Amino acid sequence: MLHLEVEAAPGRREDFLAFCRRAFPVYESVGGCRMALYEDPAKPGRFFETGYYRTEADYARAERALEADPTQAALIKEWRALLASPPRVSVVRRKAP
Repeated sequence: MLHLEVEAAPGRREDFLAFCRRAFPVYESVGGCRMALYEDPAKPGRFFETGYYRTEADYARAERALEADPTQAALIKEWRALLASPPRVSVVRRKAP
């Protein structure tokens, strides 16, 4: 699971939401991934983007696409311009109990 904690730049919350509606289907089109967006109810504009990957190979393929695919590379550039500061990134793996 890829977990990104981000804050939309001041006055850009709606732009950020519109971006995610456009970008998530592109990210998911690589296969093996489902994106979800959560917002902190105590702090509007603070979001948690989560990518759920079926396998580590799916995650690796998606990461390669961010650099190799011009459409995805452009989306990442646009995404960064919507943020108030760099994202906090975590990658975690599910373990059996």
